[in-house]
Amino acid sequence: MDRKKVIVQIFTGGFKNKEIKFNDIKCKLLELMEYIDIEKVIMGWNVDKELYIKTKKLLNKYSVELYLWLPCFSEIGLLEKSNLLIDYTGKEVKGYTLQEDENFEFYCPNNKENIENVKKIYSTYFSEIEFDGIFLDKIRYASFSNKLNGVFNCFCKDCLNIYEKNNIDKKSLIIEMNNVSNKVISNKDTPFGITEYINGKYKFKNKIWENFFEIKNQSIYNALVDISSYFKDKGLKIGIDTFSPFISYFTGQDLERLQEVADFIKPMMYRITKAPAGLPFEFEKLIDESVQENKEIVKQKFLDILGITEYEGDVYPIKFVLEEINFMTKNLTKDIYVGIEINKKEIIAPVTPKYISENILNINKTAVKGYVLSWDLLSAPKENIDEIIKWFRN
Repeated sequence: MDRKKVIVQIFTGGFKNKEIKFNDIKCKLLELMEYIDIEKVIMGWNVDKELYIKTKKLLNKYSVELYLWLPCFSEIGLLEKSNLLIDYTGKEVKGYTLQEDENFEFYCPNNKENIENVKKIYSTYFSEIEFDGIFLDKIRYASFSNKLNGVFNCFCKDCLNIYEKNNIDKKSLIIEMNNVSNKVISNKDTPFGITEYINGKYKFKNKIWENFFEIKNQSIYNALVDISSYFKDKGLKIGIDTFSPFISYFTGQDLERLQEVADFIKPMMYRITKAPAGLPFEFEKLIDESVQENKEIVKQKFLDILGITEYEGDVYPIKFVLEEINFMTKNLTKDIYVGIEINKKEIIAPVTPKYISENILNINKTAVKGYVLSWDLLSAPKENIDEIIKWFRN
């Protein structure tokens, strides 16, 4: 088995935040690089150029690549006027507040102005910095963490035109969405009438759901072709941040399709995180938002379809994560670096050395290229960093 590669992720704050000091970054990186061969550093996304310039200079001494961590269909509205997703009732989809630096406010990928805003932000704030690549984050629609209407979208003018061109029956779709929203469900139902989960995709009793989510997958892919081409033309490599397949499907992320625009993929396998992208968090939000009655019965039925037998609500089972990884390594040709948490945030991400060790011990047995130490090195306590060093020491 090949030795796994290591990528480090550093969150420097949101677009409007400038509290991070270079010395904090330097100390944390040097602590790791003394013992570990780091391949890449993903860093973003506040607009303090000096942080990136100084970090790049430091990394050059170790032949480590620097990638700009850049959100695409969320956060950009803080810098450029962007067009929010519109739900099936005609209302704008509200963001999810996690921390001051991120608003999880999502914008329509079919709106050309939104796509151009991603390029404009790069050109205005980052183009003078010598990055080796771009790490594209928030390349999706909103998830169930933005409530049910975060998924039942988009119904803006651009999207309605796409539905019409693809023969999506808007009236029937809205009826189905109303049925879910208005608690039309029986004991035997699963969320949206799901009947099967295989190879990262779902089957439904009503095929209109498959058609709807397929349109979302195609829309994200089309937008990413445009955005990635812009960066590739500048000689930059592309990494992409994705959900685990069983959740990514609902947000427009078809990993088999998206791999065409990327040099590497980072699926976020956050087994313990109670925040967006965390597996238990996203799963519970899916259930809470889509199921109003007989919740436990429906939840168990959905777990059965996923093939999960040992989930108790706190930590997502490693066995299921390995199955998701196995699907990706067999069906994707691009390098996969699994995102695992090393940061620690009380309640939200209670990551311990034991938890880190369990992840690495098991994922080391798979065919992935390596790991992305997520989601923020600066928030990782010493005991977690020591555990990482123990596993990846030169």
